[in-house]
Amino acid sequence: MNSRLSRLVSFYRDACDPGCRVASYRQELSDKLKGPHQLARDYRDYSVSTLRRLVFSRDQEVREAALWALGAVGGKSEYAFLGPWLRACDPGLRQLADRAREHLLMRTRSEHQIRFAQRIESSMANSHWKSASRMVDRLVVEHAHDPQSWLLRVSIRLCTRQWLGASQDCRYLLSFDRDNYRACVFLGQCYWYMNRLGIAKECFLEAARIYPDCSAASLANKLRLSA
Repeated sequence: MNSRLSRLVSFYRDACDPGCRVASYRQELSDKLKGPHQLARDYRDYSVSTLRRLVFSRDQEVREAALWALGAVGGKSEYAFLGPWLRACDPGLRQLADRAREHLLMRTRSEHQIRFAQRIESSMANSHWKSASRMVDRLVVEHAHDPQSWLLRVSIRLCTRQWLGASQDCRYLLSFDRDNYRACVFLGQCYWYMNRLGIAKECFLEAARIYPDCSAASLANKLRLSA
């Protein structure tokens, strides 16, 4: 392994939880409001094309490090590129791909978008549903290509029993982000509440096909047992 690859793997080792070797990007959301990302600085010497190539390396740790790094430096095309890795045979790679996609979305949001979403979540926590609905409609208009904007509105519509509107949002989200297993789970919940259990089961099974580590398979099994 050459020096550049060794450095890439070293950054990955330092950033990962030594207990489970699965990356966690949660702190990045608060870090974004404070200043530059350490991860982006660490990986600035690695081009996106290089990292995408390294994802197919024969070395397991290099593959893991490349997936991790794509979350730190990638853009919209890398978000789509990481989608099929949610289906990888190796559960460690699947979880890394999921967290890399999550981090990529967090990293590419503006401070205004983050703070506005926090205001919406605060309104939800206080059960101010009308205010939350107005704000999330604006968020979706301004950031129509951000999956998290749509998922936030789906959450509000589910909480306010707007099953049809929530299902429409899920289907639209899946039209441009087909690997979004969370949208499949939400869509299944919409049909579940509308008592369309057969379709709900298929949504849960599809979510489990996209990302085997999500809990949707158990939901589908419950529907099968109750049928």
